[in-house]
Amino acid sequence: MQISQILRNLEVYEKDPTVEKDFTKGLNSLVKIKGKGKAFCAGGDVVGMVFTINEGHWSFGASFYKKQLTLDYMLATSRKPLVSLINGVVMGGGAGLSMSSMFRVVTENTVFAMPEAQIGLIPDVGASYFLSRLPGFFGVNETTDQV
Repeated sequence: MQISQILRNLEVYEKDPTVEKDFTKGLNSLVKIKGKGKAFCAGGDVVGMVFTINEGHWSFGASFYKKQLTLDYMLATSRKPLVSLINGVVMGGGAGLSMSSMFRVVTENTVFAMPEAQIGLIPDVGASYFLSRLPGFFGVNETTDQV
């Protein structure tokens, strides 16, 4: 599903009085976010985005990231209870989608990555915030024990 469609759906849920603010009223009062198939969300095509920007089409990248960060903000500030059902691959922008939810359910099949860091980009989508707050050693550099 495209970012624009997820944004539209979330706006509908925010205004829908049948989606309760109190999740204790049952599972129908939760907004569930889940992937299709073997991945929760593999994120955007970061390399393709860099090439597009380097070719002079910077407005495409600006538009994409504006939508992505707006969606992440809406998820993080939603008045409705959101739960991310994370199974399979979750990378980059998908990490921002999943970590912004009020509740996160992660399976043993989950593979979590921020690959943009390997090509010299600063991880976005709130990664510097949520990685340092994940339980265990998830956000810690193994060699230095620092975030």
